[in-house]
This record gives sequence, C-alpha cells and structure tokens, in this order.
Amino acid sequence: MGELQNLVERIVISKGFSRKKNIQAPLKMFAWDPEKMLDPIGDDAAILVTNDGYLLVSCDGIIPKLVQDEPRWAGYCAVLVSVSDIYAMGGRPLAVVNLLSAPDDEKAALIAEGMAEGCSKLGVPMVGGHYLPEESEGVATAIVGKASHLLRATQGKAGQSLLIAIDLNGKPVKHYLQWDCTSNKEPQELQRKLEIMPTLAERGLATAARDISNAGILGTIAMLAENTGCGAVVQLDRIPKPDEVDLERWLNMFPGYGFIVSADPSKTGEITKLFAKEGIAAVVIGELTTDKRVIVQQEKEEAVLIDWTSETMVVGLHG
Repeated sequence: MGELQNLVERIVISKGFSRKKNIQAPLKMFAWDPEKMLDPIGDDAAILVTNDGYLLVSCDGIIPKLVQDEPRWAGYCAVLVSVSDIYAMGGRPLAVVNLLSAPDDEKAALIAEGMAEGCSKLGVPMVGGHYLPEESEGVATAIVGKASHLLRATQGKAGQSLLIAIDLNGKPVKHYLQWDCTSNKEPQELQRKLEIMPTLAERGLATAARDISNAGILGTIAMLAENTGCGAVVQLDRIPKPDEVDLERWLNMFPGYGFIVSADPSKTGEITKLFAKEGIAAVVIGELTTDKRVIVQQEKEEAVLIDWTSETMVVGLHG
C-alpha cells in the first residue's frame, strides 16, 4: 500500500471528516419540501426565495471541548463560521443571534467577548440570543444573509475546475487543528477578502462553492462533489500550504478563511486574479468528473477518497 493511500485512509477516519456522516440520522426525521426552498440538504445555508433575491439562513455550533478550554476564541469562531457560510453561498450577512451556556459569569463573559469581537471584525450585528447558566460550556450561532445571485453547491458540473482560495497569512492556534488568519486582520481588510465570494456570484464567474470546514480540505471537496452528483479529481501537490505546517495536518485544519469553488475553466484566470489582489492564494487543484468517485492524486500515485456508489457523506438518500 502506497504512502498516498495510507494518508487518504487516515483522513477518512479522522474525526473532522467522519463526523460529517453522522448527520444522516437526524436528516431522516424531517420532510423536506423542495417546492418551498431551494437545495434543502447539503449546502452551507438554507435558501429562501424572495421577491428581490434570496434569504440565506444557517446555524453553527462550536465543539464543546474548545468552548471549555478557549471560551473567548470559541465565541469568536462561532461568529466566523456562520459568516463564512453566508459568503460561501454568494451572500452577505445581515444579522446573527446566539445560544450561549456557561457554568459561571466569568466564562459567559469570555464567550460573549469573543462573539462581540467576531461581530466587529466581520461587520455583522448581534441582534439577540439566549443564555443558559448551565454546568457545561457551549456556544452556537444562527445567521441570516441576503443574496442577489447564488453559489449553489448543487450547480457544479462535470468538467468544471475546482479551485481552492485560502489565506496563508496566519498562524496555527496552539495544538488545535485550526489556522488563524482572521484575528490578525483589520475589519476592512477581512471584509474585502470575504466580499470576493458574492462578487464571483454576481459576475457569473463561479457556480458552486463551500467554505472549508472542520471536515478539512478533502472533506469539503467531497461534500461539494456529492451535492453536484459528480466525482472529482484532486491534485494534492497543487494545494497551497504554510511552510510551518505539514501536509497531513494542513489537510485536516479549519483554515479560518478558505473556500472551494467550482467554475468553468475559461473563468479560472479571472477568479484567481480577484483573490490574488486581496492576498489570497487561489489555484486550480482539480476538477469535477462524471466518475462517481473522489480521487486524490500525488505525483504518480492516486487513491480513492470516497466512492458514491457505496458511500455517502451528507446528502445520503435524501438528495
């Protein structure tokens, strides 16, 4: 068995990748009505059609251990991840609310302070929430955004290029699988970088996107591919990474600012220029295919990450 196959197998069983599949059990409990909402399963936000565009609604929770150990940082991340979901859809955030629990006032204040910093940095108001003075720490956010044009994960097509856009100007967060490239930015700079995503949608440069989540780079690509009904080929050596982080760790990291984008090959040059102008590393790392597998390539090796004929990640039988 080759080194690449071993690497892929370790990624597939990693917590960030494998836990995405756990959504199948609760999904079965809901009756999804595609006539009332677009793409009800598998995208970064729910899409509600309005008279003048689209409302985007999403929510995110932070892993309890992180909230317990790093309450302020967890509060900040709770806002960051929700905002990223809206931008990944080609939208702009309007407002966020939160659910916070903590065993004492000190922890509650730290979590709230982190959320307040996130709101200030990302330019989105906190308009409400709910506080539970409980024994365990927790934080989650829900967000609403608006879009005139969408980047829908279901709209990627075989033959389109897959691009990664990621900010390498940052640092690892202690021992966590996290890269912090946002807290070191001024609000205006960070918001300009995020504004690229709705620009891609409004100019018709890209059709599908996802923000890179705790599933990591390959897990996020797999989720996008599953929603499109496609397979994918990913060239591992084309993925930009910081010099101080080894490849396997980087593939599993939450990068702070990171998106996977699907676009026609003729438009990738303009897309990469938009990101480069704001200091974001953006390159073509593969393509969507008619194959029902996500294949990872490195030099002369290749390995199957996931096979849709026998596996599912998010959509399952409900797509």
